[in-house]
Order: sequence, then structure tokens, then C-alpha cells
Amino acid sequence: MNAVIQKKWGEMNRKQILILFLYFIGSFSIYSQETETQEPPASGTSVKLSQEVMNPTTLAWQLQLEEYAIFKTEGQDGFAQNFRFRGIIPLKEGFLVKVPQLIRVITFLNTAPDGRTGLGDTTLNQFFILSKKDWGQFGAGWNIQIPTRTDDQLGSPQWSLGPAFTVTFTNLGKWQMYWIWENFFSISGNGKYGSSAYAVLQPNLFYTWPNGVYAGIEPEWQIDYKTGKVAIPMDFRVGYIWSGKLKYNAYIEPEVMAYRSDGYPRNSANFGVRLGFRWYIPM
Repeated sequence: MNAVIQKKWGEMNRKQILILFLYFIGSFSIYSQETETQEPPASGTSVKLSQEVMNPTTLAWQLQLEEYAIFKTEGQDGFAQNFRFRGIIPLKEGFLVKVPQLIRVITFLNTAPDGRTGLGDTTLNQFFILSKKDWGQFGAGWNIQIPTRTDDQLGSPQWSLGPAFTVTFTNLGKWQMYWIWENFFSISGNGKYGSSAYAVLQPNLFYTWPNGVYAGIEPEWQIDYKTGKVAIPMDFRVGYIWSGKLKYNAYIEPEVMAYRSDGYPRNSANFGVRLGFRWYIPM
């Protein structure tokens, strides 16, 4: 089955993938404009709406699509890409832990610089919103990474598990800041591939305007716990949030590798651009 999927995706070049992505986004944008014309939004566009949409602890059903086009890869020639699909399921109260929580399912369609295309790894995580204050929210949970990749160049061959934490600061006027810290420790294949232990830290800072435009940073910094090596990319996102029948978020985000330790293996992208589209269904 994996070989069949890889063969079919391999027949699509990067231009076709990008065209399909832009066509989908354009079609959905037209649909959203039509619903806004038929049904004027109650909330409109505002700083409050923008910050609610960007807040990672907001309880809302979400579908997020992101294309990361990688134009320069360390030590390799050729175009690469990661297409991410992320669905978020909110629960006002869990079955076992009686607090609000978010369950996220993340999958990838990846292309290596040599043109090899297929499925990447799948990540499941669950955040429990443990505290909500005037200044923001605090949450904690867990991640599990599942090796669903169809080729070793497109993901890890090991299962990984680890804790995750998030802190969101919302009482900052038009600014918003939040941090996400995720940990991954390999729990399979350690005898064959060696044990793996690393963290992903997201320092996020955004400024929002009343017209729905926002700008800021949302990099994913990585550190290897065993070697101390790091990868520190920097990005700059410009986006637009609006409300119709649903709530929508579209953005563009160039990213450059600011610093990478010699031999760090998990992020070899030196320059790329992310195109993202998200929509939200409030509970």
C-alpha cells in the first residue's frame, strides 16, 4: 500500500501540488465571501477576533492547511516541500480529565530535494487547559509521533512520545505572545537506530490591527537533548483574519535558518516560504 501511495504522489510534480493548493484556497475564499454576502457576520473583524483565532488554547474545531516550499536545503540541490494537514478537536470537558482540552492530529505529505514524494510522520497531541487567568492561559499535555512515512528521507522510522506545555499571554493590548514546548523521546527501534531525545520550542509574538491584518513570528526551534545541538530558524508572518459564516486565517511566512549546529539532522531547510489557510468553527 505504501509503495502504491508513493508512486501516485511521485507522479505529481511540485508545480501541480502548488496549483492544487492555491486552487483550493481560492475556491474556499470565494465560498467564504459568498456566505458573508448572504449572512453578514455578527462579530466582523477586530483585534479581539484576531487574537482569539491565533490563540492556540481557543476551544474551536479547526482545519489547517499549510504548504512549506523549501527552495534551499543544506548540502542538497533541488526543490523540497512539506504539506501539513492539521485538524483540531475541542472538548469542553474530557472523559477522564475534567478540564477543557484540545486534541490535534497532524499529518504530512513531503517531497525530498531529489523529488521523492510520499507521506511523512503523523503526530497526535492533547493539550489540557489547566488554568485560565486575566493574563492568559496555561496548558500541558503529551505528544506521540507515529512513523507513517513512506520513505526514510521523508520522516523518522521510530515511535516517539513526550510531554508538551503551552503558556499564552493575551492581556497585552494589540500584542499577543505564546510559547509552546514539545518533547519527543524515541520508544521504538533504539537498538537499531539509536535512541532519540529532542524538543521543539515555539516562541510566538504577534501584533494585530483592527482591520484583521496581523504580523509576527512563529518559528520552531529545536534542541537535541543528547548532543546539545540546535536548529534556530527565524520567520516573519503576515496574515489576514476575517469572519463570515466561519472564521478564517490566511498567511504567508518566509523562513530562513538563522543558526544550525554542525551535523544537526532534523531540520536541513535553509530557506523556504509557508502558505497557510485555516478555518475555525466555534463550539
